[in-house]
Amino acid sequence: MTLDENTRQRGTRTLHILLILSFVYTGMWTLCHFMLGLTGPDMRQTMLEVYQSMAEKNESFSAYAIFCEKLFAVPQWYYIICGLLDAISFAGLLLMWRLRKNGFHCYTLAKLMLMLMPLLFLDRSYVGFGDMMMAVLFIVYYFFLMKSLGAFGGNTEPTDTSTPSDTPKE
Repeated sequence: MTLDENTRQRGTRTLHILLILSFVYTGMWTLCHFMLGLTGPDMRQTMLEVYQSMAEKNESFSAYAIFCEKLFAVPQWYYIICGLLDAISFAGLLLMWRLRKNGFHCYTLAKLMLMLMPLLFLDRSYVGFGDMMMAVLFIVYYFFLMKSLGAFGGNTEPTDTSTPSDTPKE
């Protein structure tokens, strides 16, 4: 096994570990967004009643009741669109597993749209800057890993400069 093969295997292993983490995270958010989008009104009423009754017994639950009211004040279509963007992101992850550059583009576009959604349609208090920073970090890391593995069509093998360029290779 040469050094280049060993480096490529380590890069592929690192990419797969990051992709597995992203599968879990993105899959969880896809389910959450679709659940909130599809069962919003029913869940809203139930959760508000639960947290309000808990807040009456224990004041520490009043923060949860406020959070729940804020969470369900968001329109249902917002959660459905976020769920669709998460599904596109998940599809991009599947394509990146196969080292397809269009998977990286799908993932990046979906994550950027997910970052813009709260800025465009909601109050700034809904923006999670930590989530944004992690998404940007993963996008940059995926870019460098995919590039080093040759997924963007770049030649990762060293070229032989001793032969003239006009001589045809056999």
